[in-house]
Amino acid sequence: MTQTVLPTAQTPGVYHKRIGEVIVTVLSDGGMQFPWWPFTELSEEDGTSLLESHFEVSPPYFNTNCFLIHIQGRLTLIDTGIGPGIGVFLDNLKAAGIAPEQIDTVLLTHLHADHANGLIYPDGTKVFPNAEVVVAKAEYDYWMDNRNMKNPLDEGEQANFQMAQAALAPYTGSIRTFSGEETEPVAGIKAIAAPGHTPGHTAYSIESAEEQLLIWGDILHNATIQLHRLDETLAMDVIPEQAILSRKHLLEYAATERLLITGMHLPFPGLGHIKKEAGRYVHLPEIWKPNL
Repeated sequence: MTQTVLPTAQTPGVYHKRIGEVIVTVLSDGGMQFPWWPFTELSEEDGTSLLESHFEVSPPYFNTNCFLIHIQGRLTLIDTGIGPGIGVFLDNLKAAGIAPEQIDTVLLTHLHADHANGLIYPDGTKVFPNAEVVVAKAEYDYWMDNRNMKNPLDEGEQANFQMAQAALAPYTGSIRTFSGEETEPVAGIKAIAAPGHTPGHTAYSIESAEEQLLIWGDILHNATIQLHRLDETLAMDVIPEQAILSRKHLLEYAATERLLITGMHLPFPGLGHIKKEAGRYVHLPEIWKPNL
């Protein structure tokens, strides 16, 4: 009898997409099941019923995606994942044929750990030694000042601030912030303010040769839940009411303009469209293609 070794993991999570003259490479950082407690208004019973009716597991499974933008002869990475030793982003970056030293710019949607902690190794040193880190000024100012803690005695809130500060610490001198007036913080990549999830949360748009991709950050964490419940917020939302407004605005924008969209927590590779029908939004994944 032939002896076979059963597979234990997926092949590398790397997917390339051409947007005009730009190549976007989606890199998976993996994923995990998430507890129910962050959903502030949704009971576990109702949430489980909703997910199971859509053939999803309960508690919900969260994917994390990062995006490598090959643009104007440079490499810009949008978000870095949760960090080496937990996420698999660096494995997939290597599978894509790119070394961390080749990254010119790290452009951040926001400074939560699952988006920025991949800036550093567990020992606190740089993952991307030659990169400039670019982030919205409102985001940087919020997380760098401990006086912004709503409850300084809350250990979870303390940890969020500490992780953001630790992730940026080794890049001191190589950090650039941009304000709301600067619509193109990196050449060829436009910023779209989408505050609420965090004060400086930012989406990014790539436009080339009349094609466009909207990378919307954390507008949705679980598409099934939050497209059925547009007002559903998470405990991690710093300004919940504003997060809802930003979600509705970008969903309407994407549906009206028929944009190709993707997000950090949509199922890999996350590319698709938003359609509005019967008064609600539907996410339609793009068909996988072997060619760019």
